[in-house]
Amino acid sequence: MPDHISSCERPTDSVDRFVSPSSQISAIQQNQVKPPTFVQIRQPAPGGGIGRKFGIALSGLAIAIALGWAMPRPVPDASSTAQDSVPSRLASALDLYPEAGTPLPDMTALASVDASVGALPGASNSAAADAEPAPPPVETSVRLKKGDTVSRMLGRLGIVAGEVAEVVAALAKHMRMERLAIGQLIDMTLQPAEVAGAEPVLLALSIRPEPRREYRLERDEDGDYSVEEVIYDVTPKLQRAAGEIEDSVIASAGAAGVPHAPLAEMLRALSWDVNFQHDIKPGDRFDMLIERSWTSDGVAVDGGRVLWAELTTGGGAESYNIYRFKPRNGEEYFYDAKGLSVVKALLRTPLNMSRISSHFGLRRHPVLGFTRLHAGVDFAAPAGTPVLAAGAGSVIAARVNGGYGRWVKIRHDNGLSTAYAHLSRIASGVRARSRVRQGQVIGFVGSTGLSTGPHLHFELHRGGRPVDPASVARTSLRTRLQGQDLVRFTARVAEIETARESAALIENPRLEDDLGG
Repeated sequence: MPDHISSCERPTDSVDRFVSPSSQISAIQQNQVKPPTFVQIRQPAPGGGIGRKFGIALSGLAIAIALGWAMPRPVPDASSTAQDSVPSRLASALDLYPEAGTPLPDMTALASVDASVGALPGASNSAAADAEPAPPPVETSVRLKKGDTVSRMLGRLGIVAGEVAEVVAALAKHMRMERLAIGQLIDMTLQPAEVAGAEPVLLALSIRPEPRREYRLERDEDGDYSVEEVIYDVTPKLQRAAGEIEDSVIASAGAAGVPHAPLAEMLRALSWDVNFQHDIKPGDRFDMLIERSWTSDGVAVDGGRVLWAELTTGGGAESYNIYRFKPRNGEEYFYDAKGLSVVKALLRTPLNMSRISSHFGLRRHPVLGFTRLHAGVDFAAPAGTPVLAAGAGSVIAARVNGGYGRWVKIRHDNGLSTAYAHLSRIASGVRARSRVRQGQVIGFVGSTGLSTGPHLHFELHRGGRPVDPASVARTSLRTRLQGQDLVRFTARVAEIETARESAALIENPRLEDDLGG
């Protein structure tokens, strides 16, 4: 045989026998038979032409196929398809080679063929593709409890102490942490522990200590915290509330959405003329125009104030209207449609929740035992009940005065003065020559002096002579607007009348919607 022609090497064996291809493959897979060695059987053409390139490529293919057969492989089950068989893999590999006369693939292509042949069915080339998506950040809101702090709240959520200290330090540069109110709402975004590690991580936090101001804390990629202050624009809006009174004015107005602040304002202004315990009947109605400030994102800044209110009493027999107005040289308060102030010179009674136990006039004194002028009115009330100044004025005396016990006397305008006797004690700051305002607490009910039990003896003097407080309180003059104040008030009434027709009704009524309890 010529030197340039050789045959395949065979395994050394005492008997020359035929072995089927499938047996060879099985033996090779079990590493029992040495894989065949392919040698050159034709002399390459001079110059290294296309034939040489084809031979080199064919040799590389044979080596790749042999190595692929020699690798251990799982035993295919009955569900395996024809694509998993050795012949199909071989055919797939051969399909990558071009026809004669075309360029052959480079070693990169061969490497990719070998990798695809050796890959297990259904295996992924990327570990990230098999990983489950990380859970998203968690958003939550917490209200501070009594005695609570931001650091304690974060600690309960599992935030590590070091990060809690960083958060508090960042916030403390912008706000007074110790002034946060009970019930303060804090919004947070947390990275769960299964993503962050052993403990959750605070990603963002928002605190709004007042409606128009908010502080937003965020964590950057380096783990540092920064705080941004957001200030909202504030705009006043007009709202209207109306309804029929079923049980009480307070309950019916609250059900209609009237906030606490304007409701209390209306009750105080009308209490000069209306006895809310006796004058109100089922079927009476109320109507109010309220001005309230709101932030640009719809949060109420204040409880609101009354611009106009109307109330019917006695089942519709009487009607009262009040308008808010400020004179040039006076305080802003309420006037009726004619420009008459709702405030009288004196309160109807200097006590709340009391009853008259003895009227003005002649009577037999319960201690002295003889008849004489009872120069005032007695109001029965429990000891310690606050006593109110019937009107603004200057204190003439605040001391013990014989049978009157502890007493206070106040000088008012128009030649009027009032006296309050049998007090258990005089309020702090009330002394001779001090000024008091109408409704200010000046003392407390007691039984000092000639008294048979706790009560208030109240006297009213005009020109130094005692008069019946009940008659003067009913007929006492009110302030009337005049001149330019009256002209301005008339224009203001017209504005309010127009505004109340176009004002929207209060939505989402809530009895406790007052921002301050």
